[in-house]
Amino acid sequence: MTPYHRMQAGLALVAISLVSLWALFATMHLQYHLVVAWALSPASTVIHADKSPVAASPLDLNAPATSQQLAALLYTLVSRDGDDPAQHGRLAVILPGDDAVNVTMVPLAIMRAELRSAFLVRLVGGLGVFGLLALLFRRYQIRRVSAPLGALVDSLNSFSVDPSVATPIPAMVSRAPEFIEAANALEALQRNTLLALRQRERLADIGEAVAKINHDIRNVLSSATLVADTLLASKDERVRRMAPHIVRSLEQSVDLCQSMLDYLAETPSPEPVRFAPAELVAETSESASIPIRYSGPDEVRMDRTMLSRILLNLARNAVSAGAQALSVDIWRAGKLAVIDIADDGPGIPQKHWDDLFLAFRSKQRGGSGLGLAIARDLAVAQGGNLKLARSNDDGSEFRLQLPLQVLGITDDED
Repeated sequence: MTPYHRMQAGLALVAISLVSLWALFATMHLQYHLVVAWALSPASTVIHADKSPVAASPLDLNAPATSQQLAALLYTLVSRDGDDPAQHGRLAVILPGDDAVNVTMVPLAIMRAELRSAFLVRLVGGLGVFGLLALLFRRYQIRRVSAPLGALVDSLNSFSVDPSVATPIPAMVSRAPEFIEAANALEALQRNTLLALRQRERLADIGEAVAKINHDIRNVLSSATLVADTLLASKDERVRRMAPHIVRSLEQSVDLCQSMLDYLAETPSPEPVRFAPAELVAETSESASIPIRYSGPDEVRMDRTMLSRILLNLARNAVSAGAQALSVDIWRAGKLAVIDIADDGPGIPQKHWDDLFLAFRSKQRGGSGLGLAIARDLAVAQGGNLKLARSNDDGSEFRLQLPLQVLGITDDED
């Protein structure tokens, strides 16, 4: 049985108990009138309170106690003649206006059938009225709550199966005051999702076109770079002076095309290997033409190529910003392996922090804004994250957080 069904069963029991209690009190009022009517009839018997054990505890109608009346009614309803010989099938009562000495004996048999019939009529009638009210409430609940809610859930399920097709909002949902806001929210969700999907499709088409164009441009620029190298050997002094600028510009263009291709390409799954990070730092220092100090373990286990690309992107950004030196520190922080990459550059203005890892948001002249976006994607692919730890006049520090297994420590060993 579900919690909902258990709740319904509990409510039904409470309702039956309340209706039964009401029927008892209503019948108890009838019992009072029957007792008084019989006591005033010529057939009634009046005895002294001390003459019978039954009369020793009479029902006083001058100030009737509810509990005493209820007990007398229950005994009358459930008893049968001969059940209690001490009672002799009679009920001792003190009539209104009489004192406690004179007790009237009322036979239970003369009113048992009528009281039982009255109680059953009231009980069945009360239960019938309650059942009718429950049926009307259930119909109202189905019409105003259950049916609109079910239709809303069906709309959500249909939209989740195929988000490219908007599911019309059922009329019963839009008409129900309780669900108008939910219907409007679902309609807005579908509209915004469709717009986002269409925008994503357009961006995918653009990305595919840019990737193809970039590939061709990169090949052309690579060929142009080879040709430009020969200009360095030219006998013309002016050509030799201009040649380095041309080569540098071509190299920047090739790097830009390569960054675009890296960003558009799907991030591969990491392939962890054991290697010496000091050697990788030395390679990065040579590639980025900046001295890098290393501090940390002699060996780590992670994807070497991904870490190399992260460090190289950060190092090139630091050089472009004017940094003269970098430091790489690998250490443990609780359940994480931390790699801090710090430079001594001028720092990053705080107004640029929010857009720092967004593609094409570079604030540097000639930058593409893809380096940090790619670096963060590579960090996430390894189960980690890359963030800006600090940035001020003394430089900037980026923090790469990775699983503890990078340091060769497992959860069992920890």
